[in-house]
Amino acid sequence: MEVNTTEEEEEQSLQCWPPAVGLLPYLVFFHGSSETGQTFYDISECRCHVKNIPGLQGKLIGTCSYGWLVIAGDSISDDCFLLNPISTKTIQLPSLAPDFTWTDCVLSSPPHRPECVVMFLNFGYGILNVKSCKPGDVEWTGQDLELHDEWFDDSDWGVSVGVHNGDIYILTCYEHLYSVKFNKSCGITLVDLKVDDSTSPITRKFHSCSPTYLVETCGEFLRVHCYILHGQLMDISVYKLDFNEKVWIRIKKLKDQAIFIGYSGAQVLDCSTKESRIQGNRIYLTLPEDRTLYVYDLDLCGLEVCLPCPNVKADWIQNDWILPLFEDK
Repeated sequence: MEVNTTEEEEEQSLQCWPPAVGLLPYLVFFHGSSETGQTFYDISECRCHVKNIPGLQGKLIGTCSYGWLVIAGDSISDDCFLLNPISTKTIQLPSLAPDFTWTDCVLSSPPHRPECVVMFLNFGYGILNVKSCKPGDVEWTGQDLELHDEWFDDSDWGVSVGVHNGDIYILTCYEHLYSVKFNKSCGITLVDLKVDDSTSPITRKFHSCSPTYLVETCGEFLRVHCYILHGQLMDISVYKLDFNEKVWIRIKKLKDQAIFIGYSGAQVLDCSTKESRIQGNRIYLTLPEDRTLYVYDLDLCGLEVCLPCPNVKADWIQNDWILPLFEDK
């Protein structure tokens, strides 16, 4: 169900956004219980803008894709919906069961497309818990999938999820890359792409200190490895998947693109920097329980750090990247 706003409300919402909206993601700080509203950090101008989007108050962002946010319930509500933060339009989704724990979320395509799927995932040891639905469904389709590595005869577990050309992919600790296939009733089958694991940039034992993120950019499917030591980001490497040869290839150029990674890993965005005031070939990253913004330059293999929005109160509860778009896409 889509809830429409009036033209006057939508016009007022558009006028309240900073000039760079639609060009670059914003790092959004969600305030704690002491105050309402959110603080938006504009990386192109290093400025903070305070807004109050009621649909975000007290909620968790599952992911941001195609200009839409997947909003999950909080500790006192199981409400779940899609939200366009600029127009404030919402599309209601089925409620999430209070006892369902999720670690990742994906939106496969824009919500107006018939193939669009919203998926919440919980990566457990040896098992993958999934709930999925299409906009307009009245309930979630739940499924538990076993993950097992035959070569090592050991339980496997998911480490990252991403979307490429509308298809959902799951990467596991034992370097299996699965394509998620849906049947007519939204049931799921995992198809192993059989990617040559000898081309993998890291081995199983390093996944805990080298989180991996999947992201699509310029038609290519990338995996980004962040090497973290004692809670601090040390280095980043990027690989693209050759779908024909089934190998990972290291790259050192993102062209005019930039990648933005949120603390949860569910927030991985890319955007063009052609019309913006920031440089391309950079990766912006935030870590859990850390106000620091890390900026990694692939050209220089250099790392910069800054503290955005230093005046945000200490009781902030989370920060996320969002890329609002003027049009619903």
